[in-house]
This record gives sequence, structure tokens and C-alpha cells, in this order.
Amino acid sequence: MKFSNDDSAYYRPAKADAEEWPPRYWKFVLELEGSPECQVAFVDARRLARIRLVDVAKEEMRKTSPLKENGPDPIIDKDVLTVEWLTKKLMSKKVPVKALLLDQANISGIGNWVG
Repeated sequence: MKFSNDDSAYYRPAKADAEEWPPRYWKFVLELEGSPECQVAFVDARRLARIRLVDVAKEEMRKTSPLKENGPDPIIDKDVLTVEWLTKKLMSKKVPVKALLLDQANISGIGNWVG
């Protein structure tokens, strides 16, 4: 994600062409309401990502496909994702722990750096 009014998202020193908007390899740009004016560009240089827009109420979002196939979220579902639940899940699978953690069908939102 690249923000039109913030270069702090770069982890490399900015190049001379970094000032161009929309940025190189952008898939789509969202224009945000409010002040200060800001646009957010989704950048995908490798062209591997997919974006799915779903028109549902926020209360129903996690009950709608594709999110309903995901496992519990560690932040939102603290009552579900307990030590007992995780122990039971680990005992029921015959995969390495990191593979289990990275599989979004088991637990949502854990990426490679957290795993």
C-alpha cells in the first residue's frame, strides 16, 4: 500500500521517480474522504495479489465468503482462540506448527513474519 501524502511506508531510500502518482505497478487507487486529502494505491509489482470487493454490512463481513472459510482471528475472537483450543487444534493436525499457523483456514491473520 502506498499513501499519496506519506512516504514513510517505504523501507528503502526513495528514488527520484518515487514522487510519481499513481505509483508504478498500481492495481487500484482509493480516494479517501476528509482532510488532509489522501489517496491509497495498492501496488503489486509481482502481480500475484488478488482483490475482492464484497458489498455487505460490516456486521456480516466475516459471515460472507471468502472470509467465512477463515479460522478465528486472534484479535477479534479472543474467547474462541484459547490455549485449550490451540492445543486441541495442534493435536488434531499432522503438519509442522508453522504450516498450521500460516494456514488461514486454521487461524486468521498470521503471516510469515509472525509465524
